[in-house]
Amino acid sequence: MRPNLSDASLSVSGALPNGATSSTIVFDTANSNRADQPGRMEYEIQAPALTTGQLADAATMTYAVLMSANADGSSPTLIYDKVLVQTGAGGAGAGANTARFRLPYQPGGANANLRYLVIRATNSGAGNASPVNMTLQPYF
Repeated sequence: MRPNLSDASLSVSGALPNGATSSTIVFDTANSNRADQPGRMEYEIQAPALTTGQLADAATMTYAVLMSANADGSSPTLIYDKVLVQTGAGGAGAGANTARFRLPYQPGGANANLRYLVIRATNSGAGNASPVNMTLQPYF
């Protein structure tokens, strides 16, 4: 059965990138030093709708899942790439979208000590998407 219980106070949001660059949000999983993940827990990336000024035709906003041992999300290990991809089209930008995922039991391998979940959004175009936020919501 899919987990559907959430707590809004645990969600994390952050601005999308301005131009052809990346931005990140960091979530503290509070994992042990072995980074054991509860098998039934899921996370959802919530990507906002983007206008053509934020995501031009054929440009993409790509979301990746990483883990880090550092609270600032530095030196992360890639877990899943292209979990969610928004593509600008038809002069209308891109619609809002969501994607759920589960982390491996020990992200990065045994004793990797990867406690912090990092979501990275990468804009392939020059648009400024920083006025809108991506959100990470955990489900139990």
